[in-house]
Amino acid sequence: MARADLKRACLAMLDAMAIEHPAGHQGVYVARYLLVSRGGDRIGLMFEKGERSAANLWFARRFAGPLSEAGLTLRDYPASALHQLSSDGKARSYGRHSALKSMRDLANVDLVRITIERPTEMRLILDNLAAL
Repeated sequence: MARADLKRACLAMLDAMAIEHPAGHQGVYVARYLLVSRGGDRIGLMFEKGERSAANLWFARRFAGPLSEAGLTLRDYPASALHQLSSDGKARSYGRHSALKSMRDLANVDLVRITIERPTEMRLILDNLAAL
């Protein structure tokens, strides 16, 4: 499946299961969502939809438990690694996708990123998050 087709399929699922995040979508680069789980949790999601990026989905680590057991590869982005000094020791970098900064619920917490390779993976993720 072509990357653009994969991203369109993922966005269609997100549009069907979640609402736009109060921070809004960011042009052609990212789409921000809130998914309300059956247990009432408001789960912030950020999906990278730009042409040049992989189909990456970001959300708070505390919601990722069941997905680790589902065979998906989760990359951790701990809050403790935010604002690290550059290698020359002069500047601090955010250390994550900059579009996360405007999402208060995701900006400074432990996050995971999953690179989606098939639409079935996105469906599995959303179904698991919705069931929480």
